[in-house]
Amino acid sequence: MAILVGAIVLPGWIDWPTLGGWARLHALSLVLFTVGAGIAVVGGWMLRGDRKRHNQQPGMSWWFVVGAAVVVVVVAWAATSWLLGEAAVAKDAGAARVEAIKTGLGIGAGTTGIFALLLAVRRQWHNEVDAAEKNLTELYTKAADQLGSAEAPVRLAGLYALERLAQDNARQRQSIVNVVCAYLRMPHEPPGADRTAEVRLAAQRILADHLLPGRSAFWDHIDLDLTSAHLIHFNLGNCRMRNVRFSGATFIGDAAFSGATFTGDARFGGATFTGNARFGVATFAGTAQFGEASFMGQARFSGATFLRAASFGSATFTESAQFGDTNFADNAQFGDALFADDAQFKKAKFEGNAGFANVSFTLRTAFRAALFRGEARFHDTVFGRGAAFSGATFVGDARFRHATFSDGAEFDGVTFGHRARFGSAAFAGCTRFDRTTFSDYAGFGRATFDGEARFDGAGFLAGAGFGGATFAGDTGFETVTFTGRAEFGGATFAGSARFDGTAFNHSILFDGATFNGETGFAGATLSGNLAFAPWRGRRHADLPSEAFRG
Repeated sequence: MAILVGAIVLPGWIDWPTLGGWARLHALSLVLFTVGAGIAVVGGWMLRGDRKRHNQQPGMSWWFVVGAAVVVVVVAWAATSWLLGEAAVAKDAGAARVEAIKTGLGIGAGTTGIFALLLAVRRQWHNEVDAAEKNLTELYTKAADQLGSAEAPVRLAGLYALERLAQDNARQRQSIVNVVCAYLRMPHEPPGADRTAEVRLAAQRILADHLLPGRSAFWDHIDLDLTSAHLIHFNLGNCRMRNVRFSGATFIGDAAFSGATFTGDARFGGATFTGNARFGVATFAGTAQFGEASFMGQARFSGATFLRAASFGSATFTESAQFGDTNFADNAQFGDALFADDAQFKKAKFEGNAGFANVSFTLRTAFRAALFRGEARFHDTVFGRGAAFSGATFVGDARFRHATFSDGAEFDGVTFGHRARFGSAAFAGCTRFDRTTFSDYAGFGRATFDGEARFDGAGFLAGAGFGGATFAGDTGFETVTFTGRAEFGGATFAGSARFDGTAFNHSILFDGATFNGETGFAGATLSGNLAFAPWRGRRHADLPSEAFRG
């Protein structure tokens, strides 16, 4: 106000008549601008104050005081200047000028009163918010206390009270979910004891009802911590949650997560699934940890998507494990796992490294048409009753060293884009590599084939090593193409060995090999060097001189 009075008293500073004339012409624009600026300042300050309230930092900002003062001065100045312009044309200009100044100052005072009123409204609003939060805290505390009651009906009332609070107060949802999870983590009593099971099932239903997208009651961005909890017929099918912790949890009965979406990390390490575990078509956006988990029923992961690393190391699958059409976008680790029943990985996609080292597959194992883009590690793995990899594609290294195939192996139609390592592997039963393509070196050194071994129509494009291998049954390499060096030095063929129609486009080594059965090279062609000495134990060899050229 002192600045305003000084500006008016010292007329030499400002040409008031000229400025007043301009103000009269733009009076409406000036008023609208001033009012708009005042609303913007007040609204911005109140919104900022509301955000501070949420952060527990209420208070008046200095720039609001400055802004309010500026608005008051501008309004008072605009009104006074306009009135002075009108006073200049009055009959008694001196008296009119005094009245104009009084009126302008009064308008300034009125503007100040408006800001005071707004401050009072804001203070009242904060008082109401404080009262509401105090009431919310009291209700929350009372409901949480009810969960500790010895009476099941009281605990149920507490659960439903917490549910209502969470539904009406979005900022409190995670805290209330934490309380519900804490209740489920409490020591589990046998079903029927004081209706405990009923209360626990109600708590589980509350979580399931509010984690299902598409409903008005959906709670988004929720974390679950159910570490070591006992969960009864747990069902979060098609639900969406963020980070979840089920480490060491026990799922009594079936556990349903089919179609669920985990937007954060999912931890199931050491969990026990007493019934079927259904994770079909589920999406794991973060890391998925199932290490040392025990699946006592069927484990169904068909069609699931793991966008980050998935770990099933040392897990136990008592019944069938179904991973058909599953997509592993990152590394997948199954090392040291035990599959006591059938394991199904048909058309599974491993975009990262696939770790199956030291795994025990007790019954049938199927990786038909599977895709391995990274390294596929099956070294020291035991396949109990047949292993089917027909039509699979290995883009990276395929490591099967020291693997044991106890009852047949099917690798027909497989494509190995990089090295195929089967050194010292043991094959029992019928082994088939028909029409298989080895784009890089294929190593079978010291491998053991106790049954029939068929490589008919296969293509070895960069060298093949069978040195020291043992073929106890009939062996077929008919119509095979060896583009690189073929090494069979020291190999033993106890049954028939047929190389009919095979093309050796590089050198071939059979030095030190033993042929105890019928041997045939009818129609075979040779473009490189041939080393057969010494040739031992041959009963019959079909080696016409015209069969080889070069």
